[in-house]
Amino acid sequence: MRNFGRTRGDVGTFPRDANARQALEAYLDALPEGPEGFIPCFEGDGLDFSGADLSGLELLGASLDEATLDGVRLRNAELGRASLIAASLRGADLSGALLRKAQGRACDARNALLVDADLRTCEFEEADLRNCDLRRAKLANAWLAGTDLRGADLRGCDFGGRSTSAGLFEVRMADSRLDRATGHLSGPIDVGTSSPRLLDGDDLQRWFADHGAPEVEVHN
Repeated sequence: MRNFGRTRGDVGTFPRDANARQALEAYLDALPEGPEGFIPCFEGDGLDFSGADLSGLELLGASLDEATLDGVRLRNAELGRASLIAASLRGADLSGALLRKAQGRACDARNALLVDADLRTCEFEEADLRNCDLRRAKLANAWLAGTDLRGADLRGCDFGGRSTSAGLFEVRMADSRLDRATGHLSGPIDVGTSSPRLLDGDDLQRWFADHGAPEVEVHN
């Protein structure tokens, strides 16, 4: 079990914006010392966290809808059940972060780092994840319908088991890297570059095999 930061002293760098810093300080001051206590909601909707290093912090269930988190470091942070709807996460570093059951509908996370991130049971439909680094990410039960994954690095990621397959309905996946990806998923997936090209079933299965991921299984 990981131990997450719960005090002001655990913050690598506070956000430059005064309102964001005040909200973060108030949240940390309200957190219990031990992991067993009640975790209050971090109210960060619409705030600008630019310049912050929040790596390793306890942010379970944080409310960050429409927040600006571009370039923010959130390595190994606890963001389970966080709401990141329409948030901007361009170039953010969420490597190793726990994002189980997180909500990220329509977020913009282009070029974000999600290496080794736990995205099981997350919902990131209609999100922009172009050129994201998702190497070895856990995606069991993830719902990514309509999400743009063009150019993303998905090498070694796990799409889940037969009963926990990732939902990739009409995900755009042209130019993504898939070597050694494993697990089960459902489509169809748009693999077109200049125009839409939806593949499903055996055709999609062969496409994954041709792109270095023969162990990915497509559910019909």
